[in-house]
Amino acid sequence: MDTPAADILANVDLFADDQREHLLDALAIARRECPVVHTRTDGGYYMVTRYEDVRTVCLRPAIFSSAQPGVRGVPVRLIPLDVDPPDHRRYRKFLEAYFSRSFLLRYAEQMREIARDAIAAFIDKGRVEMVRDYSVPFSAGSLARVVFATDNMELMRRGVAAVKRCAIESTPETFEAVALLAMEAIAEAGDRPASEHENVLSALARASVDGRPLTAEEQVAIVTTLLLGGLDTTRGVIVNIAYHLATRTDIEPILRSPDWWRGPMDEFLRFETTVAFMARTVTQDTELAGTPLKAGDRVVLQFYSANRDAERFDRPDELVFDRRINPHLAFGAGVHRCIGQNFARIQLAIAFEELLKQATNFRLEAGADIPRQAGEPFGSPSELYLTFDRRDG
Repeated sequence: MDTPAADILANVDLFADDQREHLLDALAIARRECPVVHTRTDGGYYMVTRYEDVRTVCLRPAIFSSAQPGVRGVPVRLIPLDVDPPDHRRYRKFLEAYFSRSFLLRYAEQMREIARDAIAAFIDKGRVEMVRDYSVPFSAGSLARVVFATDNMELMRRGVAAVKRCAIESTPETFEAVALLAMEAIAEAGDRPASEHENVLSALARASVDGRPLTAEEQVAIVTTLLLGGLDTTRGVIVNIAYHLATRTDIEPILRSPDWWRGPMDEFLRFETTVAFMARTVTQDTELAGTPLKAGDRVVLQFYSANRDAERFDRPDELVFDRRINPHLAFGAGVHRCIGQNFARIQLAIAFEELLKQATNFRLEAGADIPRQAGEPFGSPSELYLTFDRRDG
């Protein structure tokens, strides 16, 4: 039985299936009437729902610590996501060059090959399950190519297979397998001359913090963060955009525009915020939107809600592709703004460019259910069956 919106606010549970249907309505009520909502679930926390308040927390890391960013905790280190300033900057600095748009574009043709290989497996069928058949192999393959960048093709094949398995199963065992491969690849990268084939792993192999080399544990924690941050997020956005592509006739022309990534992409990101929420820990007594907070309190940032805030966005519950400015929080804000945002944008552009070169007129398969991913209130579908027409030529 679904819980009414008013009852949800009495004790929010972001992982409860019975609150999923009316949670958007509950968040809208909260933004108007009680923007910082307290709940007793998951040990108790304050949920922040308005755009300006969410952004304020993001911009005040000294008061709102990221040391434990998971609502229910995270069993592994996630450097630099779980590191506060000033140490955060020391870890992130050497990574930024490898996630600039100009650096990542050197992998564009490889990403296109991954997309074309995935499309080749279903294009003649006129039918695709977007998660398993396209989004997972493309996003996992692209991530493996960028992170496990190596001329050792046997290691690359194992890396791609491990990341795909991790994307599908997301178990401790699959992440351990990826971590072991990362350690192997980091060691190989460290054996190469510093000027040869520089990439993420070679940077990790040579990086130092406060004058000392990174430990193996730190190296693996950084790789784990890159994988966690890049697996479900890009995969989810691809599937969500594909849903709109199949249900609205105006979407395909937009995606066929060569510069759709300059504007419409941000509207998709705002409307379908893949990372719906993250947690912070209060470090000192303070207040937020009139709500007193004590040191040790847990705060959950509702990015999805912030991106639907009518005080910041006109017609927030619609896809509006002609917004003049779109300062959405899909990638967060402040020092922890997603380091992989350029990578995500490049992948999204390539995924749909390659798909629409060969297919058109997407529709939801008749009678197919659209199950949502468990544990996420607004997660992308875990299955999305579409039919399409193959393009001539």
